[in-house]
Amino acid sequence: MESDSLNLIESNIILDSAISRIKLGEFDKKTGQLLDSALTLFNGIKNPSAQDLANIYSYFDVYTYQSQQLDKNIVYNKAFIKRYIKHKGRNYQKLSMAMSNLGYSLMDVGEPYAAISESLLPLQKLIDSLLNEKIGDTLKSQLKVAQLINYRQLVITAQELENGEILRASVDDFERFLNNKEIPKQALEFMPYALSNLADACIELGNFNKAKEHIEYWKSLIEPDKYIDKLMMIDLESKIHKKNKDYKKLNESYKNAEIIYKKIEKENRFKNTFYASLLYRISSSNLENQNIKDDKLNDVINKLKTLSQSKVKTDTVFMLYAQDLIISKLLNKQQFDSLPYYLDAQFSLAQDFSKTDFLNKNLLHQMKFSFLRGNIGATESIIQRFLQRISIYDINTINAKDEDFKNNLYGSINTAQTAIELSNIVLNYAVKSENKVLVDKSYKLALLAAMLVDVNKSKLNYNLLEKNLIDNINKNLLSARALNQSSDNKDTNEEILNIVEQNLTSQLTIRNSINNVIYEYPIEIQKILDSLNIIEIKLSGLKSNITNSEEKNIDSLKQSLQNLQIKKSDVLLELKGNPLYRDLNNALTFNVSELKSSLLEDIIVRFYDYENLYAFVISKTETKFLNLGNSKKMDKAIASFTKSISTIKDFEDDFKTIISVLNPVIENLDESNVTIIPDGKIAFVPFELLINRDLEKEMTLNYNTSLKLIDNEKDDSTSRLLASYAPTYSVSDGNRNEYIASIERSNSTYDLPFASEEASYITYLFDGDLYKGNSATKTEFINTAPNYSELHLAMHAIVDENNEYNSKLLFSGNSGDDYLDLNAIYNLNLNAELTTLSACNTGYGRIDPFEGVMSLSRAFQYAGSKATVTSLWRVPDKETSIIMKMFYENLKIGESKSESLKRAKLHYLNTVDDPNLKHPYYWAGFILTGDTSAIVSPTNYWLYGIVSFALILIVFLIAKRRLKPKS
Repeated sequence: MESDSLNLIESNIILDSAISRIKLGEFDKKTGQLLDSALTLFNGIKNPSAQDLANIYSYFDVYTYQSQQLDKNIVYNKAFIKRYIKHKGRNYQKLSMAMSNLGYSLMDVGEPYAAISESLLPLQKLIDSLLNEKIGDTLKSQLKVAQLINYRQLVITAQELENGEILRASVDDFERFLNNKEIPKQALEFMPYALSNLADACIELGNFNKAKEHIEYWKSLIEPDKYIDKLMMIDLESKIHKKNKDYKKLNESYKNAEIIYKKIEKENRFKNTFYASLLYRISSSNLENQNIKDDKLNDVINKLKTLSQSKVKTDTVFMLYAQDLIISKLLNKQQFDSLPYYLDAQFSLAQDFSKTDFLNKNLLHQMKFSFLRGNIGATESIIQRFLQRISIYDINTINAKDEDFKNNLYGSINTAQTAIELSNIVLNYAVKSENKVLVDKSYKLALLAAMLVDVNKSKLNYNLLEKNLIDNINKNLLSARALNQSSDNKDTNEEILNIVEQNLTSQLTIRNSINNVIYEYPIEIQKILDSLNIIEIKLSGLKSNITNSEEKNIDSLKQSLQNLQIKKSDVLLELKGNPLYRDLNNALTFNVSELKSSLLEDIIVRFYDYENLYAFVISKTETKFLNLGNSKKMDKAIASFTKSISTIKDFEDDFKTIISVLNPVIENLDESNVTIIPDGKIAFVPFELLINRDLEKEMTLNYNTSLKLIDNEKDDSTSRLLASYAPTYSVSDGNRNEYIASIERSNSTYDLPFASEEASYITYLFDGDLYKGNSATKTEFINTAPNYSELHLAMHAIVDENNEYNSKLLFSGNSGDDYLDLNAIYNLNLNAELTTLSACNTGYGRIDPFEGVMSLSRAFQYAGSKATVTSLWRVPDKETSIIMKMFYENLKIGESKSESLKRAKLHYLNTVDDPNLKHPYYWAGFILTGDTSAIVSPTNYWLYGIVSFALILIVFLIAKRRLKPKS
């Protein structure tokens, strides 16, 4: 004990000397030696107090950070945290500060992955756990400030990592913090900086409305003369205007920036950065849109050149902006004489500054220039230069089936964007020149872009730019395949199918994220996803280290990479094996070979609409690709066809047009079970009319929304429970809302009497539960629906063609809150084998260029329903009831869902007397999407028949014996 006291006294004497030097700004070698001596003595103390421990390490932190000894700073902070976190007398404010400082240092040495995993995420968990305990107000305020700073740092780091998973989670946590009314006053001084980063992150995620809200909050916190803040705000607002292609507001931003810039004091080191960024963003957008005059463009270029010559060394980068505008202008005007000079100058400067974005821009400019001059030979070296930057030395080695190749891809989403832009340029020239070699190069570049998207899935921000990237990849792969249609290569067909189908899943997830569809996973699934995300972070870190490492360390790093990839595979298998995980937003890949191996006599037709309409016809033995031509003619015919059929008019001319386009597909269909997966406006066409108009062929037809959702494992369970929901609509003049008004009938009635009677009948048929009238509420449905294996909804539906996410099912009630919208459906956790939406337009939705028909049907599939029955147009109440009753009667005797629906329609056509009521409007609009298997085992009814016959026989024999006369 005495030696501990002496060590502490001597250590503090030396530490005081070091502190004196630090306060005088002397961060030299002597100060470091004093600190080292003090720490050596201090480490000899067995049980130092928490205060002494924090004191000595805090000065080590200050000294090593200020003297730019960041590696030492990281070592000391880690050592302090390890010792201090176990100390009984620890001060949580000092602990959180040390953890935060560790994060800053790790970021400064280029270790954002370590910053996230070793500092920011552990600190977030620590603060959250402490705030859930009973703590004093002072500590609570301190922790709130630390929490704000940590959220800001998480957002910044996630953006640097390009990790969408962490960025979205950090933004959500940050916004919950802002919505909390208990924000301490001390936090407000950090708030403007935090809001700028939060708004920028929201723009990156595509949530522009949220970004605007944060900018407005920021405005309310600053003084009128904070001009640098105002310039930063204009910079952020201009980003939103550019992404929205609002060129009028973009140019207003330019004018406002000019005024604000002149008011900022000269010595501010950030003003040129924001000003130059604004000038370049606005001018490049206007140039791309051909919305800027030469004199104004030249004025901007000269300003950027002037700014690049300031005394601040980093401002030299503004010359890249100027050069890029000059090159774009010369390419637009096809003025080639001085282009080589500017292209070389831009490339050299981008290399000096290690500006990957401008190196990519330079490649694209070079490629355009070579084609404009007709110098096709130059394209080879341009592509090669791009590939070598990501360690690919031969374009022919790009192979989606080569797992080693995929595992060693180190490019980012931005690299994928460059690859697809190069592919676009090459493909456009290939079409003009009919050059098959260039078609193949374009295909390989699109393939590379697809693989880069796949390996960077955890980094997706789920924004419009990524949606466009994925859309372009799909379009180029299919276009290149169509241009090379002379060879029907099965392997190429399946390669494209695998990629495009996987991409469409990602696109749909992006669309839902933009529209704030939040998936709420069960806790056991969330834990698996969290562990998967941590692995992805480590994988990204290792790949970055391999790219930047010396050769002697690469083998060790690659071994670590391989071990992590094995661990990732194990986690994915665990995820796949969990029965609760059924959401499409998953990490598992689609494989068409596995799908084909499970097919029997089935045929699947998968359509893709990307300006041209394409189809893949998939059977057990082949995968056939068909190019059906430009979509415009087809789209026009379908629009006219659906209008005619839904208003009970003649549709034969349009029908013939549609048949002529789809005939190559129809020729490949025999009398098997056919599954149609539509895309674009073709989703509005009931295929039965095209291939089995009289319903007499021995074939059944069903639909699906994705190849990934086709499940050939039949459920043989006989445990069934059905629920029907049939609301009533009691409406008076005082409670007519916009939804009720849209369904009002000519006689001012709203109720569906046949639907109500239909629901009662079906419930009786299956001995189920009926929620009728005022008991058929949204709340009741949300609470009870997961308990049933069959759901029958007999009600009105509203489909918003302008925003499908506003589509609603109208349960009992008179306000919008009483109705179930798409977002709420997505987050249901159903266990249904079948959901029947006996309502108007439930399979119909707005055509979205990325997802096809957005509909309530798709939402129910996401929520866990294996199959849905929906309608393509506003169906009549009485005829619907007839078909629905027969559909369920067929299901009851053990027929498959697809056969049951077909026979119900056929029964309707054979029994209706009025020939006018045989028009397809009355029966063809109902479609089955998803699993086609029976919901009741037909063997049960054979068994019941045999048992009944046996009982009758026994009774008869007993009676006969009793009646037999005695001898």
